[in-house]
Amino acid sequence: PDGTARGVGPKLVSTLDRAISFCQSTLAYGRAIEPAPRKSAVLLHGLVNEVIESAAPEGEARAKIVNEAPLDLQIYADEEQMFRVFVNLLRNSLDALATGGPQPGREPMIFVRAHKAGGRAIIEVSDTGPGLAPRAREKLFVAFQGSNRVGGSGLGLAIAAELVEAHGGTIRLLEEGREGGASFVIELPQDGASPT
Repeated sequence: PDGTARGVGPKLVSTLDRAISFCQSTLAYGRAIEPAPRKSAVLLHGLVNEVIESAAPEGEARAKIVNEAPLDLQIYADEEQMFRVFVNLLRNSLDALATGGPQPGREPMIFVRAHKAGGRAIIEVSDTGPGLAPRAREKLFVAFQGSNRVGGSGLGLAIAAELVEAHGGTIRLLEEGREGGASFVIELPQDGASPT
């Protein structure tokens, strides 16, 4: 009967379902193939807001996450798989800012930007953190080798790359991050998408 519980309940169940799915896929990494993406039109701004709520619950985030994806920009992608990609990228940025702090004179911030060009959706996730060490850059998308932090498995970026590639897309680290820290750019083909 509690109104708050009724409002939070569905979100909690959805978050738990995603967590279970994420754990299963992490445990299965290397011995199972991800299912083919089930693409549909997805409003990117709304998806990024969901990811922010999951990766950085209100009151817990030590960095400000700014969602600059246009409100009406749709991507043609598997919503759950892209959710996982963005969770991994945002968590990496949050970890980097928590452990290494922001660039001198900058606030701890993460930006998500997007646009379409040449039949592709181009999405950038940038932070004001310390950037990546040369050692981490060498094997960035290699499971169990690409971690930039002590205790990290390096699985997050490897899984993100696998999911993006399954969409026919690419993910790369910019040589110089737009905000001074790390900047990842995802490009997804938009065959079958509406023109918005």
